[in-house]
Amino acid sequence: MLNFKCPNCDGEMSVDRHGDLHCSYCDSKFNFTDRDLAEYKEFRYNMLYYLSCIANRTAAGEDTERLWRQATEVSFITEGGAEISIRCIYESSAKGCECYTARNNLLLIMSAAQAEQFAAGCKYLTYPSADVRELSQYFPVITGQYSLKDGRKLISLSKPEEVFPLGAFGSLPPVHAAWIVSRLENLCCVMEYSGVTHGDITLDNLFINARTHELYLLGGWQNAEKRRSRDDLIMMRRTVKKLMGRLADKAPKEFTDFLDRKDPPDAYTDFSDWDKVIEVGFGGRRFEKLDLTALGG
Repeated sequence: MLNFKCPNCDGEMSVDRHGDLHCSYCDSKFNFTDRDLAEYKEFRYNMLYYLSCIANRTAAGEDTERLWRQATEVSFITEGGAEISIRCIYESSAKGCECYTARNNLLLIMSAAQAEQFAAGCKYLTYPSADVRELSQYFPVITGQYSLKDGRKLISLSKPEEVFPLGAFGSLPPVHAAWIVSRLENLCCVMEYSGVTHGDITLDNLFINARTHELYLLGGWQNAEKRRSRDDLIMMRRTVKKLMGRLADKAPKEFTDFLDRKDPPDAYTDFSDWDKVIEVGFGGRRFEKLDLTALGG
């Protein structure tokens, strides 16, 4: 399943009632082939069905199998002539990096230089000695690197089975975007502690477990720098706005004001300010079931 992106603003495009690709961010429209439309509808239906089971706490192995039955096989040839094949449910590409979501792995295809930078970026991270939340699990764990016949590198990352690209879910309402902000604030504090700027917090690089409300920052580490900045906090806001799309109109004022902040403080202070938004704007922390009508199902 390909992630359809707007060539004008890089936002995720959806299918409108006329069967065309429509960008909810810049209002651009593009033609959709019959084949792509059918594949999109099937993928979207299966994803929403899976989310419905999660919302009702009835998700079982068969529901997971139903979603993965739509996976397609993708193959790569190493420089030594060996074939690497995976079953992939979702593909995306950005900034010269291709990303393939398999069942228990994430495969990244990039130039050799980017691969070297990716591995180095992952090593920038450090964690407090009392990391009781084990936040390290939400960052990349490289399980393999392979040189491909075309000169590029394949990096394999481990991931839990129920973890999917955030971009696969389409627009989410504010109440669900809020828990994503909470998780991102946690990760930004880790990067603040490490003195690291990720530099590419986008829908392509974020992955979530919708059942457990966990978020993973797995992609984009080839752009990381060993320096502190507020760039990640600014990019987080931009990405969350894209995630909500037109559903952002339903956000409480406190949430909107928080996302519109042009000059956020350090990550620790920003996280503290976000707690106030949760309490005042959303009435405190609570687990919200996924609403399929809001998701456009």
